[in-house]
Amino acid sequence: MRRLAALVFLVLAACQPEAEAPPRPSMTATEKADCTAKGGQIGIAGLLGGEFCVKRAPDAGKSCTRASDCAGDCLSASRTCAPNLNPFGCRDYLDETGQPQSICVD
Repeated sequence: MRRLAALVFLVLAACQPEAEAPPRPSMTATEKADCTAKGGQIGIAGLLGGEFCVKRAPDAGKSCTRASDCAGDCLSASRTCAPNLNPFGCRDYLDETGQPQSICVD
């Protein structure tokens, strides 16, 4: 009898609907217009695949030796400032002491 009850419980538990995914963050029309007016591009990233403004770094391509040399990241492979201020994805960068670091942000 216990086995039957456990089986019924298991079958009923399998019938539960899946939880709805949280809504995908999106920018308002005003935010999108403001982003593009400032030279940015609308990007989609992150765990939820939300929209965000990817701004071009003011010092893109400039030579660097440490983090504070750049508005964004100082890329370790090229030792240049990152082309944009996109916080998402994986990248190798130089920290404030000039040591290479790796990070993945989602």
